[in-house]
Amino acid sequence: MAPLLLVLIFLAAALADAFNNNHGASQHRGHQAMSSAKKQKLDDGDASQSLQEIRAGFIGCGTIASAIATSLAAPAHAAPLSQKGLSLSSISVTRRSESKSGKLKADFPEVVTVYESPEEVVRNSDLVFLCVLPQHVDSVLEGVRDAWRTKDHTLVSLVSTSKVDDLIQKTGLPSNRVYKMICLPAIAKREGCALLQPAPSPTPTNGNKPSVGDINVRAMLDALGGCVECANDDIMNKMMVTTSMMGPMYGIMRNNREWLVKQGVSPEDASYFVGRSYLSMVQDAERGCRDPARFDDLIEEQTPGGLNEQALGNLDKQGMFGAYNDAMAAVLARLQGKSDGSLPSDPQN
Repeated sequence: MAPLLLVLIFLAAALADAFNNNHGASQHRGHQAMSSAKKQKLDDGDASQSLQEIRAGFIGCGTIASAIATSLAAPAHAAPLSQKGLSLSSISVTRRSESKSGKLKADFPEVVTVYESPEEVVRNSDLVFLCVLPQHVDSVLEGVRDAWRTKDHTLVSLVSTSKVDDLIQKTGLPSNRVYKMICLPAIAKREGCALLQPAPSPTPTNGNKPSVGDINVRAMLDALGGCVECANDDIMNKMMVTTSMMGPMYGIMRNNREWLVKQGVSPEDASYFVGRSYLSMVQDAERGCRDPARFDDLIEEQTPGGLNEQALGNLDKQGMFGAYNDAMAAVLARLQGKSDGSLPSDPQN
């Protein structure tokens, strides 16, 4: 019995030793895994801390202001902003227009606050969007004159007639913190392309550490769909003409729909087919549109002697492109203050 007892004791000791070794290794692996997870969490935390927070404010809450605010607040847009080193912290909006400010608050209650006055918006934001009618700009800026923090605030004007130099003078903000911007409502869905005009000679930063208001506006707009930077008022005005072609494009689509209806197509089918067809055409044109030859290539792809080539030629013969050029020149003249944008009357009428 004694030898058997000794064997059992020896086996028990060996099993215990094996268990302790395995347990220690397991604990070590566990500590390694926990350390890795903790490190990853800390790394993620560091990454989030390195993002520049956006405290956006909107003076005026019309269609464009609402679209920009919606794009900034949309959860699906957080990742593109993060890739540009940005993160939304809050949105402050004036109550007017109440239907739109109320909808923003309802859609994004955790980040949107509605204020009664422009001054409250300015005091509770760092990146301020000016979205009022041209005739109200001076009175609004006068009312918030004492609310600006010159070291923190950045101003972006969506007023089509505003000039960057005038805004700098009226606000007292450094020139590298004042911009003019133009965009279409599609920015709400990260579609379209914004125009951005900085000051002609921005105030140098002198290598100083960025402050809370040093938002990279260009990067933000790139994250929200795209941006083209315009060097001066002349280029900005000419680029703005393209945005005025939205109405004519919708007019062409409506005309196409009405023509189909007159041919016996149901209004519902006509509207759906026209909308989807034009969408596919624009999407095709958008692919590779940084190549200046993209649109020429698409025209060259039309089948020789085919319906598309013939329709294009017929419209060209009837002066469609000349009419477009005249309409665009008239818009530019209005933007430049040279006319009211009307075309001259036909001398034969």
